[in-house]
Amino acid sequence: MANAKTPESGRRSTARRSLVTRDVLEKATQLFAEKGYETTTLQDIAEAVGVSRTALYHYVSSKEQLLEMLVERIGFALAEEVVSLRARTDLSHEGKLRELTDLLVRQRAASPSQFRVLDQSESMLPEPWQVRHREARRQVLAELSGVIEDGIAAGEFKPLDPRVAAFSVLGMCNWVAWWYHTGADYDVDAIARQITQSAIDMLVVEGARGPDDSVRSALMMARSSLDALERLLPGEG
Repeated sequence: MANAKTPESGRRSTARRSLVTRDVLEKATQLFAEKGYETTTLQDIAEAVGVSRTALYHYVSSKEQLLEMLVERIGFALAEEVVSLRARTDLSHEGKLRELTDLLVRQRAASPSQFRVLDQSESMLPEPWQVRHREARRQVLAELSGVIEDGIAAGEFKPLDPRVAAFSVLGMCNWVAWWYHTGADYDVDAIARQITQSAIDMLVVEGARGPDDSVRSALMMARSSLDALERLLPGEG
């Protein structure tokens, strides 16, 4: 039959739907951040995307669904990555702290408005999603606290309250979403390195660093120097 769908056309349709849905989420997030979640309408979102409100319903059914999508992207995905990172056996305690802090900073910098909107609009989520979002946040805190507690037990980290220390690291990382703006004159790599180093300076016992961590620190300094040199080079053409 001429109208029969092939596997290839099905994949193209799925890919297009994914792209449009992502665009809808990004435009909606911008509107939520500018106008506020409660005052933004689906009609506003449809106009921003460039489709009719009827066409918009093919991708989302409500503003609440958009918040749920943000929970999936900002909350659940991060929690899964943090759990996997803590379970790695190829990293020292300091290495895990570096990787976790870097991950948090880069995620906040990649989607600052989405993080802010979700943080401010959590009460608008349907109750089951509020619960799931809080669980994801608690899991991130628990895993980060666990990494710090493990480092303290091994004598590599200072004997601080692990939970308070975890809140301190999270606070530094989360605050990026409130002052960082995509496209602004900021070097995300430099920001991630500086905040990560602040976490290390706060927690790691001087002299407790192993050879792997010393090598990693040297590589990070070398990478920083190369980044600076690249910015000094004239553009091609």
